[in-house]
Formats: sequence, structure tokens, C-alpha cells
Amino acid sequence: MWLVRVEGVHGSKGVFSLGDQPEVPEHRFSSPVLEALEAAGWRSGRRADLSEIEDALTRAGYVLHERFMSFAAEFAGLRVEPVLVEGPNFANDEPLWINPKHGVRYLDEVRTLREITGEDWNPVGWWLSNSHVFMGSSGRMLAHLDGLVWELGRTPWESVEFAVMPTRPLVCLWSAPGRRPWPRPVEGRGPRNT
Repeated sequence: MWLVRVEGVHGSKGVFSLGDQPEVPEHRFSSPVLEALEAAGWRSGRRADLSEIEDALTRAGYVLHERFMSFAAEFAGLRVEPVLVEGPNFANDEPLWINPKHGVRYLDEVRTLREITGEDWNPVGWWLSNSHVFMGSSGRMLAHLDGLVWELGRTPWESVEFAVMPTRPLVCLWSAPGRRPWPRPVEGRGPRNT
């Protein structure tokens, strides 16, 4: 059983279990993405000091969730260059910056995401066209940019893999009223307007 102590996180009872897991979680990144992460300074089991991030985000009004804190401890501070710069329906020529502390300015976007999904969100960093990347309490990651919301993945690992090496289309989940979705909707997964 892998036990993790999380202090100062809303809803935490101090120690929680992620279930039967090895001491260092195994990530199923592809070899090219793993190499890009390692070039950015990542290693399995990496643990960054989150005290400044936690303080800045909680003072700004964020309710930090445990999945986000676990992800941030391992990936905060990384600038991961793309491995594949041509995605199936977009150019992926910008790095994934994992810098949650700068998310203190994005509470309006978090409110929009909460309205769209019914889920709480924490800031992760930036990605495509300087879109703001967020992680939901479920682990799902979305990017928000100028009235558009894109899905990166259902898990943090799937999301990092996609942001660095997109092998599936970028899906626009939502567009603001009057805003055309970009990229164009994928059959059966069009954007929602509210």
C-alpha cells in the first residue's frame, strides 16, 4: 500500500492511500515523451518543494486537490519541448510549461471550467498558443484559451503524453457564445456553447 501525506490540502485527512502501488509510480509514457521529460529535468519519483505554490494558490482562492498536488510535486517547474510538432489537426510547436504558481490570475477561467464540467480545477501551466492548462479533481486536464476549451486527456499522464506528442486530434470541448470552435469539431465530439 502506498501512503502519501498531504498537509494543507482541502478535504485531506492527513494520510490517504493510492492503493496497491510501487513506491515510485510507474508512468506509461512512450519512449520519445519519456526522453523529452528527462531532458526537461524529470525523473520518476521526483519531488519538488510545493510550499510556495501551495501558499500562492490557496491565498488566491484555489481549493487544491490531492491528485493535483501529487502531479505538481513530480512535474512542477518543467518546460517540456514537443516531440511531435504536427498533430493530426493542429501545429504543436510550443512547449508544455508546468508552472502552477502563475495560475493565481486565472480564477475566472476556473469558474468557467467548473460551470462547463461541474468539476473543481487547479492551474497546471501553459501549452499551445499560451493556453492555460488546468487539472480537474478527477485528474482530467483541459486547456482554456480565449473562449475555447480543449481536452488534453482523462488522466495527467495521458495529458502530458498528448501535449508533448499528439497522436490524436485536438478536441474543442466548448466555445464561448459567438466564438467559432477551433480546431473544427471531430465527428460526434463537437463543442458546447453556454
